[in-house]
Amino acid sequence: MTEAIVVLEKAEAVLMKRIRAMKDGAPKWSASNRLNELRAALKMIKLYEREAEAFEAEQDEYIKEALVLHPPIAQA
Repeated sequence: MTEAIVVLEKAEAVLMKRIRAMKDGAPKWSASNRLNELRAALKMIKLYEREAEAFEAEQDEYIKEALVLHPPIAQA
């Protein structure tokens, strides 16, 4: 996911530079709408990544707790 975030952030920067250079009008508004969509996608991906990391950490803690409460029994 980090690669997607990097690519989208670069695309955002390029689009912002292009918008600054444009004159007011329909093309600028269209590009601005695209920029807003790009930013929304970035926010969604970052939120998803944070939630996935939190879920993984929670699962790890659950497994650790389960192993402490019910340790595996070694058989010889």
